[in-house]
Amino acid sequence: MPVRSPNNEKALLNALKKGDVNAFNLLYSKYERKVYYNLKKLVHLTDVALELHQDVFLKVWLNRDKINSDLSFESFLVTIAKHTAIDFYRRVLREKKLMDRLIMSTTEIYDPVTDFMQNKALSSIIEESINKLPPKRQVVFRSIKLENKSYEFVANELGVSVGTIKDHMAKASAFLKAEISKYDSELLVVSFISLIRIFQK
Repeated sequence: MPVRSPNNEKALLNALKKGDVNAFNLLYSKYERKVYYNLKKLVHLTDVALELHQDVFLKVWLNRDKINSDLSFESFLVTIAKHTAIDFYRRVLREKKLMDRLIMSTTEIYDPVTDFMQNKALSSIIEESINKLPPKRQVVFRSIKLENKSYEFVANELGVSVGTIKDHMAKASAFLKAEISKYDSELLVVSFISLIRIFQK
């Protein structure tokens, strides 16, 4: 028999695990706003937050048998939302138009102090990834991205063509994006705007 009382969350969760749609709807109604606002803080874009919001609850339904009714369902939702946001940011790294939209949407709320602190928090991850590059590619990447030197200046400095420098940068950026995307960490979500600014040029 379907559970109809929204008061006993453990009973709702046990019913959900058995495939009770009514229990799912009651839990959805209770947590939908919290999940949405949590996602909005992470991804900034309203339409993306709405899309990911649906993904979160779809994942809840598809993974309902894994729910532990003795643990906090809200924490379970927060974890799913966080990983869904991380997946979104990994997609951003592959799609320039989406990256541009995200940067534009955060221009008004950009805080340089927070950005500095986030960059500091990310520095060890980024430095570790850069150190995996071949020596010459490291020099090129550091010169252009971290020291703000022009392609022409670095090409002249190293005695190679601008095309060679561009090739090094393309390969270095692709490698570093792949390396950084391996970190399944909330830090990358919170600090993603800082991360984008490092690769943007």
